[in-house]
Amino acid sequence: KRIEGWGDFDLSLLSKLESTGVHIRLYECTVKELKNIPEEVEYVRLAAPRGYARFAIIGRGEVPSALLRFDPQGERLSSLIAETRQLEASIAKNSQELEKLAVHIPVLDAAIDEINADLTIERLRAGMPREERLAYLSGYVPSREAGKLTEEAQKRGWAVAIDDPADEDLPPTKVENNKFVRIIQPVFDFLGTVPNYREYDISPWFLVFFSLFFAMIFGDGGYGLVMLAIALALIVRARKAGKPVGDFLKLLLVLAVSTIAWGFVSSTWFAIPWESLPRSLQALSIHAINSSPRVGNETSSDMNIRIFCFIVGTVQLGIAHIKNIKRDFPNLKFLSQVGSLLLLVGMFNLALYLVIDAERFPIHSWVLGVLGLGFLLVFVFSNWNGNLLKSILATLINFIPTLLGVVSVFADIVSYIRLWAVGLTGLAISQTINGMAMGILGTFGGSVVSFIIRLILCCVLLVAGHSLNIAMSVLSVIVHGVRLNILEFSSHLGMEWSGYKYEPLSEPAGKIEE
Repeated sequence: KRIEGWGDFDLSLLSKLESTGVHIRLYECTVKELKNIPEEVEYVRLAAPRGYARFAIIGRGEVPSALLRFDPQGERLSSLIAETRQLEASIAKNSQELEKLAVHIPVLDAAIDEINADLTIERLRAGMPREERLAYLSGYVPSREAGKLTEEAQKRGWAVAIDDPADEDLPPTKVENNKFVRIIQPVFDFLGTVPNYREYDISPWFLVFFSLFFAMIFGDGGYGLVMLAIALALIVRARKAGKPVGDFLKLLLVLAVSTIAWGFVSSTWFAIPWESLPRSLQALSIHAINSSPRVGNETSSDMNIRIFCFIVGTVQLGIAHIKNIKRDFPNLKFLSQVGSLLLLVGMFNLALYLVIDAERFPIHSWVLGVLGLGFLLVFVFSNWNGNLLKSILATLINFIPTLLGVVSVFADIVSYIRLWAVGLTGLAISQTINGMAMGILGTFGGSVVSFIIRLILCCVLLVAGHSLNIAMSVLSVIVHGVRLNILEFSSHLGMEWSGYKYEPLSEPAGKIEE
């Protein structure tokens, strides 16, 4: 590409001319820059694209530094083209060979798995502690499978000792859920997050709130119908192929239904205006949050959805502290979690006052009382160790983190407003796409051919635009919907997601025992 525009010529000719005293240098620039070349410099114009100039300067005259010099090196253009064609033919041949060899990949993968399993066994064998004739190894086994291990040990004449993990141990985590809750596992696998062995399994709550967040961020029942159609098509395809329906497809089905449900209650279908929707869809919506026009002093749907976001945030974070209360009780440290729960209630009212409407949601004296009592309980019992004075002293030492934790309660509740903001952005994009499409379609006037062309362009724009909006909504779910569960909710639970997955020692499937 670098030399193609200069044409095909023998590069050695320039060297031969140089040896006879004829110095030729090749340059290129814009046509306007030609006037900057001194008059005493001799040059010959060559073929060039419109607006550009290529030329050969004869002699050693000085030229402006802004001119771009072409220094031909390597082979001539025709040789490079021939070599490129040979390489492309070789690539095509190699690709065909690779396609033939690709059928052996499963066999090779199985062989590699078997070798890796043997290597693991050999590492364990070599690293086993030994005491004279006794050799042993240690590991983890789920409690419900400990009986199988004991039976196998009896058959093989092994000695086995089973005990619960010590406090200083860091066991792996094996998350087990029922068939319905298990469908959220693909999200955890995608994120690569595993709870610590001693942390909560929040899979059920994650599934419930993630489905709600997904629906609110997509915010359009029409998009839910598209996802439902895709999910059903993939499920039918899997069934016909005799394959089981994976958890991801089940999750997609649940998310699609959730989005459709939100479309019903909010009367949002492909951003079609309220007055153009069928009356049946209007009747199924909830008036407080639907897109119907408002009159008088009635609260708008946007405000109600923002209030709903704060309610969702307070409920989810409240669940976190209720779980912590159950965990800490009867230790008096549970009162710190009660204080955090009271702070949530007070901060919820403060968020309504500062973010929604100060006149409609004033700060009453009971709100200040709840905030004060909550802070007092957190201050006294957050570091409870059985001694009141020592507990208060420990809190005083960590007063700044404690205070920041109290303030963060307000920030975490307000953070849930992102559900409204991101959903509103997607709705605005959908409305813009619809407006552009209707602008292209115009009126029904003109020739039939013209109308058909406009109709095709309109359909292409609608499909492409809404597909792009769906893709952006998926990214928004990953960024915002997942964040509210992994960060806000988990931080109030005290989770760090510092665990690692339980991967038991096993032989590859199909390996024949010698």
